[in-house]
Amino acid sequence: MLPEELSRCTLPETASVRDIAESLNSSGMRIVLLLSAEGSLRGTVTDGDVRRGLLRGYSLDDVGTKIANTQFRTALSGQTKSELTKALEVAGVSYLPLVDDRGVLVDLFSIDNLGREALLPNTVVVMAGGRGMRLQPLTSTTPKPMLPVGGKPMLQHILEGIRDEGFVSVLISTNYLAEKITDYFGDGSHFGLDISYLREESPLGTAGALSLIESELTDPVVVLNGDVMMSAKLTDILAYHVEHEAKITMGVKGLDTQIPFGVVTMEGGIVVAMEEKPTYRNYVNAGIYVIDPEVIREIETASRVNMPDLIERQLSRRTVIAYPLHEMWMDLGHPEDLHKAEKLYGPRRSE
Repeated sequence: MLPEELSRCTLPETASVRDIAESLNSSGMRIVLLLSAEGSLRGTVTDGDVRRGLLRGYSLDDVGTKIANTQFRTALSGQTKSELTKALEVAGVSYLPLVDDRGVLVDLFSIDNLGREALLPNTVVVMAGGRGMRLQPLTSTTPKPMLPVGGKPMLQHILEGIRDEGFVSVLISTNYLAEKITDYFGDGSHFGLDISYLREESPLGTAGALSLIESELTDPVVVLNGDVMMSAKLTDILAYHVEHEAKITMGVKGLDTQIPFGVVTMEGGIVVAMEEKPTYRNYVNAGIYVIDPEVIREIETASRVNMPDLIERQLSRRTVIAYPLHEMWMDLGHPEDLHKAEKLYGPRRSE
């Protein structure tokens, strides 16, 4: 019988990618261990493995072993904490499965066992200056990020999530009805954050406000739209960015579109194939980014720049990477989106 915490992150080797993604989201662990019927470890899967698999074309319905790491490291159970800590550091990994002399999984040693607190020096920028025209008349007197969801502004949900992940320094870009935001959040001390504001005298687009940052940036900056709510972890996106040595990492969400007709393929007017009501998958911009400081420094001060323009400058350098989101993600740009969010964050939540 496995320890209760360990059983939360183990699945049979027949589990699908979808099963693995759901386990990663629900367990609070950052790894899934795939086991044989006898309990032997067959593979390990991290959040990064899932996203890389999706980018390689695997679907959530594929068997998880297709994306699993089968060259994993293990350690024999019974070793001291000091020995396991050294093995963890030598291997350069966050998790070390512990097995018995038959190779059967018995426990998991992780960096969390070391009692270290993550230091997050990164600044988080929340873009909250838009007018929210698609949500009129709700936004006639209230900026979109301050519209209530589950009894409090959607921006408060976002900021509390940022805080709970260990970030402290937050910049909020403001323009439309800015005082509604600044009066409510102030310096952030009541929310456990250090909040300052990037005040746009005129709208600077979805990226221009970054040029107003006055502090000297040395670490990648996390940027997200003030109307995006999700269960994905910003720390995971940040780690993915650093791992891939990117200049810009962009969160993307898979969008399936079904064509309601038979699609005909022709060559020179001759029909060579027909597919009935096919479904195509595309990835859309999720409004979440990690950006290196040098990219931000290239933005002309107080100039109007949209995020697609900023990304376009980097495309030829092949330094922009995608981070596919399989978690819950909502862009609250329409009234129906607010209703969905209210159901998710409403009466069932006890806060």
